[in-house]
Amino acid sequence: MKSILIVVDMQNGFNRYEQTHTLAKKVAELTQSNTFDVIIATRFLNKEGSQYTKILNWHRLMTSPDIDLVENIKTDYVVDKWIYTCVNEEFIGLLKKCNDGEMPKHIFLCGADTDCCVLKIATDLFEQGIMPIVLTNYCDSNGGPKSHDAGILVMERLIGKRSLVDEKIEKRADVERLTAERQY
Repeated sequence: MKSILIVVDMQNGFNRYEQTHTLAKKVAELTQSNTFDVIIATRFLNKEGSQYTKILNWHRLMTSPDIDLVENIKTDYVVDKWIYTCVNEEFIGLLKKCNDGEMPKHIFLCGADTDCCVLKIATDLFEQGIMPIVLTNYCDSNGGPKSHDAGILVMERLIGKRSLVDEKIEKRADVERLTAERQY
């Protein structure tokens, strides 16, 4: 089994507050640490006429530089998405390709926003039979600490406390240990 990390929406347009500036640095360090076999970054792309512009009246992340990944994110693949999740048939195919043709049993997640896209992707992976391991120390929210904490609380109920890890990842052995502790 390959260790796969999904870096959720670490884009300039979401890097707007102190907590997301700090997060961007931590995630960049994590992606450069060579602790994962494969790193997949997602990019949220908004467009005129989307549910985000029509219902939420939210018009951000439509063009560069907002849609670009923040500096120093190392990635093997970039997956564009126009909704909260990237999990679909094509994405599952990419996960299998990255894992020598096999459906992965575990996927690591980090990024922004904990209470939106991270939560949705983690839940969708869970519903596909893949255990998400959300690295909460490498997640945060533009909505602030209450939004971040709310996302964690909801994920505890949706995907289980075992899927949430709040520790620093420093070496490949950390990833291997976390995976081994979560066998099912």
